Amino acid sequence: MKKLTVLLFEMLFFLVVAKAQHVWMTPLVEKTVAGTQYGSMLVFRSRGLWSFGGFYQSTLQEGVDGLRPANFCGLTVAAPLMKSGRMNFYGNVRAGLVDQTFVAVVPGLETELKLSRKFSLAATMSIRMTYPSAGVKLYIRL
Repeated sequence: MKKLTVLLFEMLFFLVVAKAQHVWMTPLVEKTVAGTQYGSMLVFRSRGLWSFGGFYQSTLQEGVDGLRPANFCGLTVAAPLMKSGRMNFYGNVRAGLVDQTFVAVVPGLETELKLSRKFSLAATMSIRMTYPSAGVKLYIRL
């Protein structure tokens, strides 16, 4: 967790130096085959709508058969597939560690609806553990 925090601060510093257009904080909820996960992301979004950042997700309830909750943290990259005035479509990839043991790569699609200059709502679908998953994100511009 300490390494992830240091990485996020380094990325934030790099983005400020690179004159980033926007930094976004994003709470998220994702329903997977293994249960519901909650988390957050800190992403930089460039002028071309490319996003780079880090994320952390965890389950709040115990897993199947009383197993401890699973944690998933790592890096995320999103590329714009189609841009319009209030709605954008992205292809994204999240890659990271599950329980600091297993490497996971999660490809997905995202539909974002701009609510205002500071807020956007996104619906996501991806493939986790070879099964489809769905999620919701609220982008908050910092």
